[in-house]
Amino acid sequence: MKRLARHAGQLAAWAFFLVVIAAFAMGPAFSPVPEGHGELKISMAHLAERIEPCRPLTEEERAELPPTRRVTEVCERGRVPTLVRLRLDGELIIDRRVKAAGWQEDGRAYLLEFKPLPAGQYELELALRDSPRQEGYDMQRQFNLVLEPGDSALLEIGDGDVALRLPQPR
Repeated sequence: MKRLARHAGQLAAWAFFLVVIAAFAMGPAFSPVPEGHGELKISMAHLAERIEPCRPLTEEERAELPPTRRVTEVCERGRVPTLVRLRLDGELIIDRRVKAAGWQEDGRAYLLEFKPLPAGQYELELALRDSPRQEGYDMQRQFNLVLEPGDSALLEIGDGDVALRLPQPR
C-alpha cells in the first residue's frame, strides 16, 4: 500500500511539473525589439596599431640575447585606443573610444552594441581611427541598410575590413 501511495505521489508531482513547464513554454511571447522595428548589431574585434612602432635590433643587441630569444625587432606593448563613430542618416549614434583588451592594453579592442530601429531604409557612415594620429580617420565606410520589421542586421568590424551582413530575404 505504501508503495502504491509513493508512486501515485511521484506521478502527481511529475504531472504538476509538466503542467508548469507547458504553461511557461506557451507563456507570454517575448521579443527583444519593439513591434514594427528591426535591430542593428555592431560587433567589433579590432587590432589597432601599436603606440610606438617596432624597432629593429642591431647585430650587437641580438648577440647579447640568448640563442633561443634572438629576434630581429623589439616591439613595445600597448596599442592605441580605437575611435569608433557611427552615423545613421547623419545622426551620431555611436561615438566611443575603445581601449585595447589586456593587462597592458596590447590586445584587440572589443565593442558590442544593439540598436533597435524602426523598419525602413537607412544610410550608415562608419569612421574608425586606430593609429596614433590626432586628426582624421584611418577607415571610412558607407552602407545602405534596409530593415524590415523583425529583421536583424550585423555591422562587423574586424582587423582587415568592415562588412554589413543583411538578413536573408524571406
